[in-house]
Amino acid sequence: MLKRIRLLPAAVLTALGIVVALAAPSAAADPPVPPSSAGQRWALKVADHYVTVSAGANGDTKLRAGLTATAPGPAEQFTLHTDWVTGSGFGTTVSFRSEATGNYVTTEDDASASLLRTRATTIGAWERFTLKPLSGDEFGLLASNGKYVAAELGTYPDKGLLRARTAQPASPDDLGSWERFTLEKVGGQGSTSPVPTPTTRAPVARDVVSWNVCANNNGSCALNDAPSTTVAGNVSNALHQAMGSRRPDAIFFQEICEKAAKPLELALESWAGPMDVRFMPTSFKVAGTAIEAQKDCDDTQDGVSRGSFGIALAVPDSNTWYQGTVLPSPPRKGTEQAKEQRPMLCAVMPAEGSAYCNAHFSSGPYTDANGKPQGDDTDPSDLYRPKQAQAMRDTVDRLTGLGYTTYYGGDLNTTQNDVSYLSTLYPGHQECGQPTPSSPHTGAPTDGNNKIDYIFGPQGPAYTCRVVDGTLSDHRVINLTTS
Repeated sequence: MLKRIRLLPAAVLTALGIVVALAAPSAAADPPVPPSSAGQRWALKVADHYVTVSAGANGDTKLRAGLTATAPGPAEQFTLHTDWVTGSGFGTTVSFRSEATGNYVTTEDDASASLLRTRATTIGAWERFTLKPLSGDEFGLLASNGKYVAAELGTYPDKGLLRARTAQPASPDDLGSWERFTLEKVGGQGSTSPVPTPTTRAPVARDVVSWNVCANNNGSCALNDAPSTTVAGNVSNALHQAMGSRRPDAIFFQEICEKAAKPLELALESWAGPMDVRFMPTSFKVAGTAIEAQKDCDDTQDGVSRGSFGIALAVPDSNTWYQGTVLPSPPRKGTEQAKEQRPMLCAVMPAEGSAYCNAHFSSGPYTDANGKPQGDDTDPSDLYRPKQAQAMRDTVDRLTGLGYTTYYGGDLNTTQNDVSYLSTLYPGHQECGQPTPSSPHTGAPTDGNNKIDYIFGPQGPAYTCRVVDGTLSDHRVINLTTS
């Protein structure tokens, strides 16, 4: 939803019982990509040379190829992003954010010889590039000035600099070796080591929360376009009120922006104890390629980047392993806009024997005000939520097989009328809202009059399920307590 309204005044939020901690957004550059983000890192190569972000005068950073890097370190790593382009949506262009600086690659104007530098703090036209597929998994990098990016790898005096200087040929396949790029995946989406084995059996008593906080650009929600510190403070305070004297063992967040993860971790620690907050972005397939780019949140109303859009998982500070997964998701079909590639994020707690998995499933079909089909699953013969449920269950079974007691769920975008789509999640487990494993699949509504948020846990303990209106979101807080 792209409707935009101003953030609710502090007086209104205070009247709702929410403690407001509005912070003046800073125009400073984004910090480097946080290590707790499970977004895929990439290395950019041209003519078999890695592209490096090299420090220049006055803090500017130029992109060069052909330096001494033989393996991609932080200076050679980027995350890929895509933002909304009017008329074509997400996934039509890609932007590069440097791991080393946290800034986006921008094309300088002609006065600066169309150099590529990493000094943009938000995405605009000059930070967008179009990937033009070539043979051999290569692509041309078409900049917003209408020219292709080239690496100065010949006898040029400023060797290796990247410039958007090559005029468009009759066919992209006519590009030379200096204009032909590849992308190389770096590491995994989260921890790259094997899953550690648990060192103890999980306690029976657990307190698990899930909340779609609606903190991107939904004009019907209080945190619409809010700064990261505002999101963190208000979400933490609302959860504290909902939990009372109890302390969560894990919290599943959906519809949250990447830059809110660290402030939220600090805010939660003020009352919930030491926590890790991990982040996993939602992505889109980049047009004409198999490459996935992270969906960017809207900037704040003051033009400050909030990073990628996605989900987060808060677990105790002893967490040592986490992993993000892109779930099976609808492809782009014909001329329709790209569909969100939905995320799942899991973390294990070896010292307590518990594992937690959070996901945001695809939305079902619906029609807009003009009667046009919308949503992710627009083809009723090719639904993706059952596939996503199966992928989640496969992961849960692997963790259970290692000896973990696993809790999982999130915003699964499935009402009780269609709960059969989630059938693979139930066997051997129990859902918040089921007093016993054999109870009907019912529960209090979490989104308007519908229940679409779920938490599953092991059979055996006594279950208590609470649904609380946190007032900030169009979703309510769902809270599973086992004893």
